[in-house]
Amino acid sequence: MVNIQLKTQLLRWGPLTILALAALVRLFNLGYPGVLVFDETYYVKDAYSLLTHGVELNWTDSSDAAFAKGDPSGLTNDPSFVVHPPLGKWLIGLGILVFGSGNPFGWRIVVALLSIASVWLTMKCAERMFQSKVWALVAGLFYAIDGVGIVLGRTALLDQILGFFAILAFYFLLRDLDDPSKKRPWLFLMGVTLGLATAVKWSGLYFLAIFALYRALVEVKRNYVFHKKLEIETDQKLEKRLWIIPSLLGTVKTFVWVTVPAFVIYLVSWTGWFLSPNGYDRSYAETHPASGIFNLIPKALQSLWHYHAEIYNFHANLHAQHDYASNPLTWPFMLRPTSFFWQERGSDCLFDTASQNCASAITPLGNPLIWWGAFIASSVLIGSWFRTRDRLTTLIFIGIIAGYVPWLLLMNRTVFEFYVISFLPWIIFILVFGLKTWYDNSPKPNRARWLISGFVGLVCLISVFFLPIWTGIWISYDFWHVHMWLPSWI
Repeated sequence: MVNIQLKTQLLRWGPLTILALAALVRLFNLGYPGVLVFDETYYVKDAYSLLTHGVELNWTDSSDAAFAKGDPSGLTNDPSFVVHPPLGKWLIGLGILVFGSGNPFGWRIVVALLSIASVWLTMKCAERMFQSKVWALVAGLFYAIDGVGIVLGRTALLDQILGFFAILAFYFLLRDLDDPSKKRPWLFLMGVTLGLATAVKWSGLYFLAIFALYRALVEVKRNYVFHKKLEIETDQKLEKRLWIIPSLLGTVKTFVWVTVPAFVIYLVSWTGWFLSPNGYDRSYAETHPASGIFNLIPKALQSLWHYHAEIYNFHANLHAQHDYASNPLTWPFMLRPTSFFWQERGSDCLFDTASQNCASAITPLGNPLIWWGAFIASSVLIGSWFRTRDRLTTLIFIGIIAGYVPWLLLMNRTVFEFYVISFLPWIIFILVFGLKTWYDNSPKPNRARWLISGFVGLVCLISVFFLPIWTGIWISYDFWHVHMWLPSWI
């Protein structure tokens, strides 16, 4: 009776507790450090430019320090060549609009709130997939306390915003799979959300393509199963066109429902650029008139197309050397995390020693048990899938296929490990599904329950241990060095 009551209270208050924990580690001292961290130098200042001019403009050299103090005088009137769509920067700008340009809390608050919302969505998706509130809580807990989720949720970069829209689109996909109606509202919402994802970073296109393809293939399989069922019931061979034609129509309908709203949303996200005469390449078509049928296209769209061609060329040829660039093959092992921030001082830190300097570091390093455990679980699940073609395993791995696999084709590009935030929920789903499968098939469930509980507890302890280097807490240099388990982490 006591166990039942405890479980009831856990299921009732567990989600709120996890969200509170996620909020605590993301919002506490969010304004630290009071400087632009890593690529915040681009996105925060671009956000301010969008708020004041509707487009991204160039800044003078060495304008970061003044901007962080609330002085945006470094903004020029020259258009800036930016390589990501504007939506993510508009969202960052909402915080600046409320709290002011010189408030680091304002730069980061929208990203932090979206990160907390991603924890909630991870729980909701896990609950729908695993049909279990308990395993949903485990998934939410892992996202709440993972280092990649914490650091990217405390930094005004685009990647957590992309990750939020990706997991939101996946939630809509799950709702659509369970919706028997023919109106397909969830599929439409998935298309809208994937358009928003693409309007943050182009890698949202991978999620759009894979999610839409998966949904279409599910419809094809359903039609095939229904066709075979009719053959059995009527005891006769039916023409293949009776399932091929509905499948083709269903596929076309799926892609229309997804791609049309996505395209419209993406185009709308460039409204500031359309309305401003000062956007980069805004007048390109005026000085470079098209010929033939292309001249019928509105000049603004011609200019935008040329701008996109230049953005594509930039991404395709980005091979600059960077100390923290990492090969995508190493991402699942957390071998080369990016240093976002590093500062030293003489004393006054946690675990201070008289002979040691103090350090404040921010490194988006995932909880090793979560990431290494997920790799082990994925190996087992993939091996099992080749025997069973398990539907749930397939569903879980589409997030990995969309968020991770495309980067394996771009290994010569300059890329960074923190991009994994876009598919972090699916890393967690893999780990949780592996634990659940082990528990469900264990001949000694009580023993498995205790071992899994111990694993979850150890994950929590490791997160507490790494929290200083995720949030920039001042610690002694020796204590920081204890966190560097691998030479490549330095």
